[in-house]
Amino acid sequence: MIERNKLEAHATLYPFQDIQTALTMDREKSPWYQSLNGTWKFDFVPKSEDATTDFAQKGFDVSGWDNISVPSNWEMKGYGTPIYTNVTYPFPAKPPYILRDDPVGSYIRDFNLPDNWKNREVILHFGGVSSAMYVWVNGQKVGYSQGSRLPAEFDITDYLLPGKNRLAVQVYRWSDGSYLEDQDHWRMSGIHREVYLVAQPKVDIYDLAVRTDLDAVYKDAELQIRPRVKVTEDTNTKGWTFNAHLYDELGKEVKTDTMSMPVNHIIHERLPQRDNVPFALLKAHISNPVKWSAENPYLYTLVVTVKDAGGNVVDATSTHVGFRKIEWNHGVFKVNGRPVKLYGVNRHDHSEVNGKAVTRKEMLDDVLLMKRFNLNAVRTSHYPNDPYFYDMCDKYGIYVLDETDLETHGLTGYFTNNTDWTYAFVDRAVRMVERDKNHPAIIGWSLGNESGVGPNHAAMAGWIRSYDPTRLIHYEGAQGDPTSPDYIPITSKEYWKKPYDANPTDRQWVDVISRMYPSPTLLEGLAKSPWIHRPIVMCEYAHSMGNSTGDLKKYWDVIRAHPNLMGGFIWDWIDQGILEKDKNGKPYWAYGGDFGDKPNDGNFCINGIVAPDRTAKPALWECKHVFQPISVSPVDLNNFDFTVVNRQNFTGLEPYALKWSLLQNGVEVQHGTIPTPACAPGENARFHVPVDQAKLKRDAEYVLNIGWDLAEKTLWADTGFEIAWNEFILPGHEVKPAAVASGKVTATESDNDVTLSGKHFTVVINKEKGEVSSCKVNGKEQFVSPLRPNFWRVPTDNDLAGGNHIFRDMKVWKDAVANMTFQSAKIDDNQSGVVCTYTLPVDASTLKVHYSAESDGTLQVSAEIIKGDNAPDLPRFGFTMEVPATLTETAYYGKGPWENYWDRKSGAKLALYQTPTSDLQYKYVRPQENGNRSDARWFALAGKNGGLMVQGEPKVDFSVWPYTAADLEQAKHIDEVPVRDFYTVHIDYKQLGVGGDDTWSAQAIAHKPYRLSAKSYQYSFTIRPVKSIAQAEKLY
Repeated sequence: MIERNKLEAHATLYPFQDIQTALTMDREKSPWYQSLNGTWKFDFVPKSEDATTDFAQKGFDVSGWDNISVPSNWEMKGYGTPIYTNVTYPFPAKPPYILRDDPVGSYIRDFNLPDNWKNREVILHFGGVSSAMYVWVNGQKVGYSQGSRLPAEFDITDYLLPGKNRLAVQVYRWSDGSYLEDQDHWRMSGIHREVYLVAQPKVDIYDLAVRTDLDAVYKDAELQIRPRVKVTEDTNTKGWTFNAHLYDELGKEVKTDTMSMPVNHIIHERLPQRDNVPFALLKAHISNPVKWSAENPYLYTLVVTVKDAGGNVVDATSTHVGFRKIEWNHGVFKVNGRPVKLYGVNRHDHSEVNGKAVTRKEMLDDVLLMKRFNLNAVRTSHYPNDPYFYDMCDKYGIYVLDETDLETHGLTGYFTNNTDWTYAFVDRAVRMVERDKNHPAIIGWSLGNESGVGPNHAAMAGWIRSYDPTRLIHYEGAQGDPTSPDYIPITSKEYWKKPYDANPTDRQWVDVISRMYPSPTLLEGLAKSPWIHRPIVMCEYAHSMGNSTGDLKKYWDVIRAHPNLMGGFIWDWIDQGILEKDKNGKPYWAYGGDFGDKPNDGNFCINGIVAPDRTAKPALWECKHVFQPISVSPVDLNNFDFTVVNRQNFTGLEPYALKWSLLQNGVEVQHGTIPTPACAPGENARFHVPVDQAKLKRDAEYVLNIGWDLAEKTLWADTGFEIAWNEFILPGHEVKPAAVASGKVTATESDNDVTLSGKHFTVVINKEKGEVSSCKVNGKEQFVSPLRPNFWRVPTDNDLAGGNHIFRDMKVWKDAVANMTFQSAKIDDNQSGVVCTYTLPVDASTLKVHYSAESDGTLQVSAEIIKGDNAPDLPRFGFTMEVPATLTETAYYGKGPWENYWDRKSGAKLALYQTPTSDLQYKYVRPQENGNRSDARWFALAGKNGGLMVQGEPKVDFSVWPYTAADLEQAKHIDEVPVRDFYTVHIDYKQLGVGGDDTWSAQAIAHKPYRLSAKSYQYSFTIRPVKSIAQAEKLY
């Protein structure tokens, strides 16, 4: 049993009293709508056998019960335990039985009906309840429902009494439906979406389906309407009419063909014996309507009414209409005849304070953030979202792949190949499609996630295909078509001789070839495959767990090169951390296992490109740049001639203002605006930037930044908001090395040390350890701890994936410096420095470090590593030290302002930045390597009494933390990382890229160009004392 007395699914509609109110689409203005959200009485028991059985009676005393807010998850209110698990069922898997304690929550809500609701049908609506519920009204059992992410509605008219009424709901945490809800997210319970009542007339518009079709040139449209009118008593509807009116965004009615028909024609529709049932009961030709797309999400409003024989409005309702056409032919996905790429992300419902009970504000914040960061698509992984989320996607312009609430990962294909579960599979698909069918944002229906493949999926696809042929059908699991001559069974040895995508013979009932986590190379192989004639999409890719999302640009270089690649959906949108406080009141984000939940999958729910508080993680800035809709490349950089490529599909460049700025050594010295060139969608145009070349210096570095801002305010951003940018380093200009300070430097050697000294400084190098154990300028120690070589980094989540490759393959480097063997120390002929040579305990690798000094106290460091023939890749090659916490300000000329890495720095601009030193770190939910800044020409840390400047020769990467690497590596949560009275500084040649094709296999590691795999590396830098940040800027 999956339901009892539950009403049939339909589109999200609200009854209104007249056309004018219906046009507002504001349900709060309807006299026939009443919210039941708010405070309910609540009783919780951890075992179903202990649940109360008589609480539904109207006179039951609930004064001793707790209060709980609805919607909510009861685990977030202190009842029971949140459970995070990815694949493993949270109960012993023996379908259909639940073989563990089944917590139950009992809810009571008293309500009064308005007097004017008499003689109307009262419908009780639950937006989402996890996982199953029984419903009573005034002590009478109304019905049962299961399925956690879709509405359940009941007609409660016959159960109501005059005056006060009592609604009772008993919710079970687990049901046999939970076997179909094994998604990778927090398992939480309760009434987690809104509850409300609507009062329908005896003859009401029960459902409304709307489609749009465009002509062959995508200009004019046909509006197609199929209403369902429900008569709940013996009403004579002769002479009654159904009427439709279309309005534009200004509220002006659009002139159309007459859109009216007798209600009896709808009620008594005759269906054909053969051929398909025609969709449209009403049609209207619309001359050149504004087309809906993610770029221009123009919405019309359709208001429909039922009028009685006297012309009085009996019922009115409304829905938005977006005129658009989805196609997928010749392997290319198109909207309104134009090829479209999906810059998408997977999104789970998640709130750091409310769990799965996401507020409308949080939904809107998500959509706004997506728009501002150049994302244009979302997959509702792995269940239908609240209708309001789709409303926002319609309004602001986000393409949606709507996914059925279906995943059986823990038992793979058991259920889809079992006829006992066919109805449950199809019911979930039907209810999703029926509810969401009118949203123009939805481009396709997904049959769920990671549930094997079999006849039950085919049944879902068959119903959807017949009901809605206007959208594509997606299911990643539909791999392998036994009817194809190229079919290779997965059980065959031949299958495993090729990459998994070498068998692209997906079932014919899906319209796209969908894959998870292919590498860019495998993705390109799919695109070139002669056997694939359908569009190709990555339903999941770029697994963004922790410090991740490396080499995203490579994926998009491949995608843009092949018309049959639709794009993809990053995994995933938000870190699913839950805001908690430790015993000292320090906040942190909890993940799997932190609540004693068993089974659990730890921090595998922390995969987002936004943090749990919905702030942008560094990876999101990379997405914004890689996804930007405008790109500029040089035609002749010396003469400042450029080409702009308009990556948009429907919009010219007119909405954008073109700006430019020229930076000299990171500081703006010229800037201006340029008339925006005419450039049609998908085309390119040339333009010139009027840089005053006469003012350029030969001995300075120049960066030209070209940007595109919104010329006018939009729904989602203000005028001047930056959409896209590109930067270019001008050739023929180079900063001259700083002059060497004059003055004498003396080198002296003892058994353990070499000391370099001048008039105002001493530098002591410990020969055995290869470190600068002391650096004094004017008698003041500059370092808190020695400057020393470093080959290790605190592991990222990707580093720990694939069998812990950083520990399996690279662990030998962690203690290499501590265990290296001193070979020799040779003082320079001019007495200003010393070369120390060491043998590293990694395949006899060699480290040479040249320390030298200038008379002003500048310390020069040059290091070279020569790896043994069988030495593994380096996690990093650099130096580290600790400096006083009094150095509270940092400036740098490098990539910023946010954290960036070797394979994730396209979205960071080269400029001069200044920031509090403590802000250079980034606090990942699970502490790990963080805060790197790439390509720094120099950086300086200073306080009231001066500080230090580090200059690369020519560049270094660096990071600064208020804790040690050991502190970071030992911590499991951000509150466990102490704040020290010093800063740890890393000065690196490079470190391993962050990677992230996935976070569980060998593909987690950075792509080969971003690994330290070469035989040898060499780099140099200087450290000099400075009085202030301002002095450091002048020294470069």
